[in-house]
Amino acid sequence: MDFRHAWTGKALPASAATLWKIFAAAAGSFVPLLFLQSVGEEAVYTIIPQEMWAAKSFVVPTLYGGSYGRPPLCAWLTLIPTAVLGEQHVRIAARLVSISSTLLTGLILAWLVRRLFGDRRLAAFAAAVYLSGDTLLAHGWHASADPTFALCTFAAMACLWVAAEEKRPALLLVAGLALIGSFLAKVPTGYLFYALFALVLIWRHPNRGVLLTPWSAIAHIGALAFPFVWNYVVAGDTVFAPAVAKILQLSGHAQAAHIVAYVGLLAFYPLRVVWDLMPASAIVVYCLVARRIPRAALRKNAILIAAVTVAVNVLPYWFVPESNTRYLMPLYPLCALLMAYVLLNSGAWIADIGAKALIAAVAVAYLASLAGYPLYERYFRGDYAKAAQAVVARAADFPLYVTDNSAIGLSIAGEIDTQRLPRAPITYPPANFASGFVLSDRRDAAIGPVALTLKLGRDTTGTRTRYLLCRGAACAAAAEQPRELSF
Repeated sequence: MDFRHAWTGKALPASAATLWKIFAAAAGSFVPLLFLQSVGEEAVYTIIPQEMWAAKSFVVPTLYGGSYGRPPLCAWLTLIPTAVLGEQHVRIAARLVSISSTLLTGLILAWLVRRLFGDRRLAAFAAAVYLSGDTLLAHGWHASADPTFALCTFAAMACLWVAAEEKRPALLLVAGLALIGSFLAKVPTGYLFYALFALVLIWRHPNRGVLLTPWSAIAHIGALAFPFVWNYVVAGDTVFAPAVAKILQLSGHAQAAHIVAYVGLLAFYPLRVVWDLMPASAIVVYCLVARRIPRAALRKNAILIAAVTVAVNVLPYWFVPESNTRYLMPLYPLCALLMAYVLLNSGAWIADIGAKALIAAVAVAYLASLAGYPLYERYFRGDYAKAAQAVVARAADFPLYVTDNSAIGLSIAGEIDTQRLPRAPITYPPANFASGFVLSDRRDAAIGPVALTLKLGRDTTGTRTRYLLCRGAACAAAAEQPRELSF
C-alpha cells in the first residue's frame, strides 16, 4: 500500500488488497497493548481464570472466592494461552482472547458480505471499517467478555442469514452453537439480538421458509433450552438473577432521572453511537445528508435487513441511555457493513476519502498504543504492579485478603495474585479472622487500623487512595514500616 498519496489530491484506490492491508495494520496496533497494565475492570478476567485453576473448579466462576454470576467461556478460553505462556502472563492471555475474538469477528463479517453480495471489495471495506473507532481504540482489545460475546452473537446471526440466503439448513446448527457460545461468554441478551434479527429475516427474506424447517426447530429449541439447563442444573441459579438485576438497575436509573436530563441523554445517545463508529460514521452521515448515494442503492434487500436489525436492536438501549455503548458491540459488524456499503456506493472520491480516514484511524491507534495509553497509565493512573509489590512485601507470610471491588482494587489484586504464585489467589476475608492484612478502598475500624496507605497516580481527590488494613499480630509486624507510599 502506497501511503505517500494518502493526503494528497491523488487517488488512493480503495481496492480489496489495500483495504485488507489497512485491516492488518490496524490489527498490528493491538500488539503493544498486550503489555499494558490492567485498564478499568480488566483484572476481573485475569483473576477469575487464576481462581478457577487454583481451585480446579471449572464450572462456576468465582471472584475473590465468591460466585461471579456469569458463565465461564472467557475463563476457559483464557486458560488455553495461559497454559502456553505461563500463569504469570495471564493478562496477556486474556487480551489475546479478546483480540482474537475481534479479528475473527471482522473475518466472519467479510465472509458474510462475500456470501450476500459476492463483492470482495465490499467485504474488505466492511472488515476494515469494523476494525476502527471504538473497536480499534478501546473495547476490541480490552480483556473483557464483550469481544467474545460480540463474536458469538454476530457469528450466530451471520450463519442464520447465510443459511436463509443459500438454503443451507446445516448452518442453522452452527448458528445454534454460536448462540449458546454467546450465553456462555457473558449473558443471555445475545438471544434477544438474535431473535430480533430472525424476525427481520422472516419478514424481509424471500427464503424465510428455511427458518421454519425441522432443522431450524431442532437447532433453536436446543439453543433456547441450554441457558435454562445450565442456570438451574449446572450453575445453581447464578446466571439469570444477576442479568435481571442489571436490567432493573439500568431501567430504574432511567426512570428516576429528572425528565429534562433524561431527554438530554436520549438526544445525546445517537451522537455517542456515531462517535464510537468514527471515522467512517462521519463520512456516512455526510453522504446521507448530501444524498450522494442513490436511493435505489439503499433499497437493496440485504441493506434493508441489516439497517432494520440495527434499528430494532438499538432501541432498547437508546431508551436506557445511561447504558454503555459497548453493549451494542454485536451490532458493530452490521453497522460496518452498512457504512462500507454507503461509502462504496457514493462515488469513487468518497471511497477514497473513506480509505484515507481509516489509515488516519490506524495512525491514531498506533500513537495511542505506543505512547498515549502507557503515558496515561503511568502518570495519571499509577503503577499497580509496584503497589501490589509493596502490599506483598508488607504482608510477608501473614494471610492477605481483599474487600476492594473497584477497578483499582481489582487491578492491584490481580497483580498480587500473579506476584504471589504459586500461592492461591487472595479472597474476601473470612468472618472473625484472627490475624492478617486486608486491601480495602476505605478505612474500616471493624477490620483493623491502617498499616499502609497507597496513593496511586495523580490523586487530588483521594479517590485513588487505597488502604492496607491489619489485624492481630500482623499489626505489630507492620508497626515499624513506612505508613504511606506513592506509586
